[in-house]
This record gives sequence, C-alpha cells and structure tokens, in this order.
Amino acid sequence: MYLGNRKIRSAGRNSGSIEITLPSNMHILEGVECRIALRDGSRPEIILQPDLSQAQNLFLELWKNIQLSLKLIGDIPEFNWSDFSFTFFPTTQFGGNPQLAYADGMIIQQKRRIISKTISEKIEGEDEALARLITCLAATAGLHLQLKDNFAFAFGDSVAYLMTGVFSNIGADFERGMAHRIFWGDGERESLGSPFEEKSWIEAQLPLQKVYEQFLSWQLKPSNRVHAREQWYRALSIEMKIF
Repeated sequence: MYLGNRKIRSAGRNSGSIEITLPSNMHILEGVECRIALRDGSRPEIILQPDLSQAQNLFLELWKNIQLSLKLIGDIPEFNWSDFSFTFFPTTQFGGNPQLAYADGMIIQQKRRIISKTISEKIEGEDEALARLITCLAATAGLHLQLKDNFAFAFGDSVAYLMTGVFSNIGADFERGMAHRIFWGDGERESLGSPFEEKSWIEAQLPLQKVYEQFLSWQLKPSNRVHAREQWYRALSIEMKIF
C-alpha cells in the first residue's frame, strides 16, 4: 500500500535521532512500538513493523463477550484467525470472510488508555470503529450459528447497533430496524452500559436470542422477509410524508 513520500529529518546533528512525518491517517501509530528492519538489495528498504498486539487482544476480548451474549443460542468456538480477513485500514467491502481492521482496534485501545487516565476526550471515529469490529465479529458468530452470507452480516450489523447505537452502513436498514423492535419492544432505546463490560452482554442474552431466531426464520423462509421488508418500507414512507 503506497502512502506517499516523506523526507527523513535530523532531530539534531549530534543527537543520533532522526524524524519522519507520517501521513495524517497514520496518526494512530503514535506511541506504538515499532520494529525497524533494513531490507538490503538493489533498492534497500527501511521497514517499520508496528506492534499490533493491543488490537489483537481487543479482538479476542470482544469475541469472548459475543460468545457470552449468544450462549443461549448455541456454543461458539474460540476465536479462529482463519475465520477473518485482516486489513490495516477499514474497508467498505462486505462478503467473504469478515474483515477486521487493526486501525479500528488501535483507535479503541487509544480511547481506553485515555479513560484510564480519567481524562474525558473524544477520539474521532471511535464509535464507528467499535461498531465495525462488533459487526464483523458478530457476523462470524452468526456464521457459526448457521446464518448464511447476507443474513450473517445483517445480524452482525444489528448486534453492533443494539450494543453501541452505531451501525455499519451495509444496507441492512430493515433488518436493523426489526432487530431494534424485537430487542427493545415498543419502548425507547435504553442503555446496556459499556460494550466492554460482561454484564452488558449478559443482559443482552435473551433479547439477542429473539433477534437471532427472527433472522433464522427469514433465512428458512425468505418470502416472509420479503413481505415484512415491503411492509416496513411502506410504513416508513408514510411516516416520512406525515412528518
């Protein structure tokens, strides 16, 4: 992945230090330890290999919470790296193996380090990053629970929305809206607490089971989903004209 050209600058002729300004979208590497390697050859390369273990630990942590939240439905295996595709930056591609972005994990871990210092500071993109991670992880859990393709991704998007209030823009408006109604009933959305607390996922177990059962029902009888989707959009269009 080409990220542009930058000049190496001296931080002081006798200091032994040099500096390089990275592109703005690489700001998440600030404070991350990097392994530096020199690759010899006709075109020598200096390689910076960031330590991504904190993001990887976050993937495992969220996976365990999702396992916990879906235990009433069935047993989900331990985290398997081969279930996912990995990218550094998030993409809008859905289909195939769900994609986990290291940048999303690093944004969330950066936010949690700030919270641990009792400093309230909003990090740009943190909510969307968490929603993307939960979407991909919950979609994979759905695949293990016999949901297929678009149903699994829509289920993952719904779980992310229910747990964070943010969705992933995968075109599952109807499924997400129905999941919200099933999960919360006719009342307003309430707060389950932090997605990093086990109790939040435990409280979500029973309503998530109902959401899953609806998705599985649509998968087994797609015509029911088509009919319900048409009704949902018809009601939405009427509501929009009224207001």
